[in-house]
Amino acid sequence: MSDPTVSVIIPAYNCGGMLAEAVESVRAQTYEDYEVLVVDDGSTDDTWPAAAALAADWPKMRAIRTEHRGLAAARNRAVAEMKGQWIALLDADDLWVPEKLQRCMDHLAAHPDLSIVYTPMAPLRMDGTAMEGHSKPCHAGRLTERLFQSIFVHDPAAVLHKRVIETCGGFDESLPVCVGHEFWLRVSTKFEFALIDEPLALRRWSEQSLTRSNRSRGRGIKARMLERFYFELGGKDLLPRRPAMRRLSRVHYKAGKILLREGRAREARAMLAKAVRYNPAAAKPYPFYLAASVASLWAK
Repeated sequence: MSDPTVSVIIPAYNCGGMLAEAVESVRAQTYEDYEVLVVDDGSTDDTWPAAAALAADWPKMRAIRTEHRGLAAARNRAVAEMKGQWIALLDADDLWVPEKLQRCMDHLAAHPDLSIVYTPMAPLRMDGTAMEGHSKPCHAGRLTERLFQSIFVHDPAAVLHKRVIETCGGFDESLPVCVGHEFWLRVSTKFEFALIDEPLALRRWSEQSLTRSNRSRGRGIKARMLERFYFELGGKDLLPRRPAMRRLSRVHYKAGKILLREGRAREARAMLAKAVRYNPAAAKPYPFYLAASVASLWAK
């Protein structure tokens, strides 16, 4: 029996109630030359029994259980186990429309020089109804400058050849969030992106996903990730300096504001100091930097 062309990788952590729907959206694909690898990332709910039951019922699917090490490690484990030449990423709480894989593989077959294709993602409420907003314009080609400013390549919307990971490395296991953003930024320095400008993947948004606390959780991590990309991973040689500095100033400013509101004055001061340093002409960080400085003195 020949190996499949596509390996569908689904990391799952405490998603027992939604995993079956994600897997079913793969099972409903009109394209059929694929395998499915579900990696249970040390879940504490019923994710593993759900994954094992789905795999027992479907020869295309394998379920792998690991200790809890995060999204990046779960994906890397699946990459190590996969048999396909192409990788299609899906999160356990998201969905594909039935023609997603067929459309992507047809596009790649028609453009054999390409190694990545992606589509927009359409947001859905948990009850399946469409949502307005929460989407960004998508682009094709060389995307490093655009991706440094904003993440619009979403993992469940992408299909990539394994040569991309062989060239650029796997997912960064040191990151608890921003895993996809960091990966696509690195990849963008070596590969161009093709775009099918039609939403073929669906992102499910819960009320918890829309809260300020959830959205703000990764601000500091994002600031450090972008800073590292610019100064250590080649961004400095690829990006125009002034817009890059403005971007770094903005993300440090936003992270600093949140830290200050949470009473973490010293951390806030460090973030806001960078916001000022990266773009001294920006007026917004200064009052927050002064407030964090004063609060830091009281915290000693």
